[in-house]
Amino acid sequence: MGKNGIDYSNFAFPKPEKTKKNQKEKEQEEFCIMPEKAGYSIKRTSFFNHRHEVFFGRKNRQQSIKDGLVVFLTWGAHEGTDGVHGKNGKAFNLYLKKIGQQAWQDYYKKTTQDFINTYGKNYLN
Repeated sequence: MGKNGIDYSNFAFPKPEKTKKNQKEKEQEEFCIMPEKAGYSIKRTSFFNHRHEVFFGRKNRQQSIKDGLVVFLTWGAHEGTDGVHGKNGKAFNLYLKKIGQQAWQDYYKKTTQDFINTYGKNYLN
């Protein structure tokens, strides 16, 4: 009997089962075309666990995800003072954009003008 006098023994309150399928979905890698470089990871790990869309903002965030232009950063490299979104992170942000543009052009066999048409700016010059 519950505190309010109701017998809950015949009620079904199933708990969601933790299945291997659910765990695999969580661990599934995201599509990424970025090359492996120092400063970020191309896979989510316990250390590099903040996903960053290389070309962010309302217009480009979803396109970056679709195109595989995502990296995984530590909290400091993402949100910290020297992080890509931090006060002193302009150089790191530009570094990721240059690598991302080159990776995009190589992977999709596209030109600089194609990139500008998609993302609005050339970061290689």
